Amino acid sequence: MSAETANPLKAGRKMRIVAIADSDSYLKFACATLDALGPEWEREVLLVRSPIQPTLEQMTAATAGTFLHGRATAVIPASGLRTALAGADVVLAAATGPVVEEVYLHAAALTPRPALVSGLPGVAFPATKKALRYRALGDAFVTHSHAECRAFSERAEDLELPQRILVSRLPFLSSPAAPMPDPAPLQRVVFAPQAKVPVEKDERVAILQALAALARRTGFTVRVKLRAWAGEPQTHLEQYPFDTLWNDMVKARAVAGHELEFCTGSMAEQLVPGTAMVTVSSTAALEALDAGLQVLILSDFGVSDEMLNKVFDGSGLLGTLEDLKAGRFFHPEHSWLRDNYFHRQDVPLGHVLAIYAEWARAGKLTLDTDRLAATRKRRVRLRLRTLLPTPALKAIRWVRQQQRDSDARRMEAERAAQGLPA
Repeated sequence: MSAETANPLKAGRKMRIVAIADSDSYLKFACATLDALGPEWEREVLLVRSPIQPTLEQMTAATAGTFLHGRATAVIPASGLRTALAGADVVLAAATGPVVEEVYLHAAALTPRPALVSGLPGVAFPATKKALRYRALGDAFVTHSHAECRAFSERAEDLELPQRILVSRLPFLSSPAAPMPDPAPLQRVVFAPQAKVPVEKDERVAILQALAALARRTGFTVRVKLRAWAGEPQTHLEQYPFDTLWNDMVKARAVAGHELEFCTGSMAEQLVPGTAMVTVSSTAALEALDAGLQVLILSDFGVSDEMLNKVFDGSGLLGTLEDLKAGRFFHPEHSWLRDNYFHRQDVPLGHVLAIYAEWARAGKLTLDTDRLAATRKRRVRLRLRTLLPTPALKAIRWVRQQQRDSDARRMEAERAAQGLPA
């Protein structure tokens, strides 16, 4: 974002940006991104109806601290996208790949066509061709570090995509550059699970056992900050939810049950002074670093693209379950910070988006007809994800809620039988 640095916003002439999200993590990304644009923009965030639509609790956490705090996020069907996007200068497709493609197809039919922009809600490694194929109609793809920009630029060249690969700080990171270390003595530890890794059940159980051992040895408050309770929707399917595994461990008397606390809500509320973060690959590690906290990235299960933690190689944050049990956490290497998410932002993203908005209003944005035709052929596969009828979606949510209620009742009964507080 170094070519055009002047802000082209005209006095008294607001630009309009509409963000479309489909899950809790993308909703958080959309709200934080638009919040940083400031009052010069007319901003709107919408959720497209889908099986991974966030719950009310997840929406509240995702919008916390932004211009949408305390306000309901409107939910629309995919069939209403064209109407919702009409009049937008910029469309931010903050959603999973198939939904981004659907959003772009609707926006492409508008005259004048708005600028089409997308990005991923956190650590975007490994950079895949698949992610860019879904976004092939876009004008720009936003990455969040120089390392990500290089990787996605290579993928875009391989696919011969004309869209620009931009670099912008993750919108929920507030430190201007390298964060200052938190001087407070360590009193509690927060574990941030990742839905996709580690894959195996016994690996996940091993993490819970190590967390419990840490709590027993140190007396620290040890909290598992879930993105969703078991059965609730989230961006990626979680085969072995940590809260369910913990309930099973308590039932089997493998742990006492009081060692760990489980919660959902805003991650920012957990990252207070005196806290350390442990995770396998979650973007929450970056939020912890932003707050100056110590972090431990577990490497026991591998450091690779498949484990989604290759980006932390060389960070100084890698450690093991033995480090976790011993309470060893780390501050990052400064050289890693500069290349990974904590660079200085010389040109605000809003200035660059304003340039795209001006191009859109001037009718300077076009689409390759061959690429548009190829994208339309994929449309049938999108329909199942974005156009499920309301009764089907309600049935899915009802089953998930029943499972969650059943697990809660079972856990409460087991704790009562053991004489533990509810």
